[in-house]
Amino acid sequence: MRKVALILTLLTAISAFGQTDTFDWESIKNNKNISQAEASWLYSNLTKAEFNEVIDLVSALSQPAASQLLVGYFYVDGSFRRKSIKPYLETLSVRPPDGDAGIIKVAYLVSKLRKELIDIQKSSKYYVAQFSGAPIEQPEFNESHINKNIELSFDYQPAQVVLEIISNPDTSYQEIFEKINLHQFDKLIKHHNQSFYPTPLTKERLASCLQIASSTKPVDNLYKHINPYGLLNLTDVKNNLVQYKKQIYDLSENEQSIFEYINASISPYLPAETKFNRKVSFFFINGADGWSTDGVTAIDLNYYKDDYKKLFPLLVHETYHSGQSAVAINNRIEREESAQSFIDAIDYLSMEGTASYVAPPAVKTKLEKTNAVEEGIELLEGLYTNTIVDYDAKKSQEMFNKGIAGAGPFYWLGAEMSKVIVDEVSSDKLAETIPHGGIAFFKAYFSVVKQSEKTTNLFSEDLTKYILEE
Repeated sequence: MRKVALILTLLTAISAFGQTDTFDWESIKNNKNISQAEASWLYSNLTKAEFNEVIDLVSALSQPAASQLLVGYFYVDGSFRRKSIKPYLETLSVRPPDGDAGIIKVAYLVSKLRKELIDIQKSSKYYVAQFSGAPIEQPEFNESHINKNIELSFDYQPAQVVLEIISNPDTSYQEIFEKINLHQFDKLIKHHNQSFYPTPLTKERLASCLQIASSTKPVDNLYKHINPYGLLNLTDVKNNLVQYKKQIYDLSENEQSIFEYINASISPYLPAETKFNRKVSFFFINGADGWSTDGVTAIDLNYYKDDYKKLFPLLVHETYHSGQSAVAINNRIEREESAQSFIDAIDYLSMEGTASYVAPPAVKTKLEKTNAVEEGIELLEGLYTNTIVDYDAKKSQEMFNKGIAGAGPFYWLGAEMSKVIVDEVSSDKLAETIPHGGIAFFKAYFSVVKQSEKTTNLFSEDLTKYILEE
């Protein structure tokens, strides 16, 4: 009886999409190639509407074997790197049966894979999977902290370019290539090409993902169904076009009060004479929730959607980088490659660490922060050993990458050092180090802990001595 009920359910669902001529009772009953286990999984795990949708998408292919093309899409957008989905890719690469049995098999495979990918995304600590419908609520701030010499603005152009491309069905590759031929996208690509990105971004890769996201081709639609956060998260943008367009409007309507909040949040930790005019650009891309490269400060709205309690601190964090750049004094000294590698690392640590103190890049428990700081110390000590003591370019690069990738341990170590400076002395003491980079930051920290009765130096004597002598 269970099998009969299952098949009747399948027939009812399939007939909704005009497949009764293919999936009739006799053909299913007599087709020994159809896996009843796969059909049973579909029946137990999908609603009728979900089943109708996936059967319609698979049936739109010229034949089930066209699903083998899907494997390549996971390499185009980098999703193949997830270990848990590799077995699915291996199975999808095998030719499925023709006809009814193939449609059921492909529907089963892609539905299981879709569920796996959605569960992964929903469990992420860093990516907000769904819009909540929450309005913008202005965070509190101290108006007396506002520095009138700091002028901020929002740059909506990159986000609007992406929304325009994805809103128009089947935008051509050449047209996309021309639309993203902007300074902001050049800097996006430069930032996402750094060594700690396992799958570097190129203009071709970005254009390809945008083209698939806008496409109405059956195989493209099936991939977007399988991987609703794929194509560099552009599938997510496609699925939430109305909400993202509304968010851009809401931000533009509230931008002045947001600017005041950001200004008041960063000014106490920058020199009083700080003066700059900077845009914050909005993008949609995966790999980083926010970044700053060569004068372009950017936020990727897909990571936060309308979770403004997370989005606003990130705006502060990334805009603080603009302040750092505005007051930076270029006093670069010629050093050997090994020494320069170490100095570059502490420069990066101080830059991200101070910004992480002003506005943490993520919410962590006290234990998680402690563990991150301890890991950061271990990595920096290892970096010192593999640059200054006995230079190993490969090992030092690996440690550097681990320290910074994904708002890594160096962010939290630098934030802890910043906290010590502010708690023991003042925010002004931290601010005065900002123009001078990592060496000044570390020396300020060493000076504070030397005089402190309650705080001890986090670093080894050798590393401390080396920096103090620089």
